[in-house]
Amino acid sequence: TLCMVLSLLPAAWAGNPAGKLRTLVNEFRNEPGFEMVDMGPVALGLIRVAARGEVKTEDDRKALQVFKDIKRLTILDFSDAEASRKEKFLRKAKRVLAEEEMLMEAKDGGETVRIYGMSNAAGDILEDIILLADDALISVRGKIRADLVGELVNQTEK
Repeated sequence: TLCMVLSLLPAAWAGNPAGKLRTLVNEFRNEPGFEMVDMGPVALGLIRVAARGEVKTEDDRKALQVFKDIKRLTILDFSDAEASRKEKFLRKAKRVLAEEEMLMEAKDGGETVRIYGMSNAAGDILEDIILLADDALISVRGKIRADLVGELVNQTEK
């Protein structure tokens, strides 16, 4: 039964953009120049506990609240990958992310960062946020309150 369930996981992931993206990341994660960090609920919980001890200001408390409902954080850095492998990954990632809503695109110098994700009908909760840059992908699974993100962005700009 366990083997049957495990064999069905790729098919289940393939039906949604987040699952397709996870399959893509797993395809490239062991290639030369691709480095991955993947943290699940236990690791993120330990980080939150450690961070609570460092909360000293109201802004610190708000920053910690942003990460309260995050279930998984995946970072794939491919800055050291060969140009052809990097281009292949980016082409496939953009094809998968075409099914997602682009929330924002920012350009800094020669680099472009695209932020994809979904929000609920009211627009106050962001889910499954994906940042795609020219040499890295960051995937945040979970729910994040949009108002808290806005406050943090405003505070950072000051």
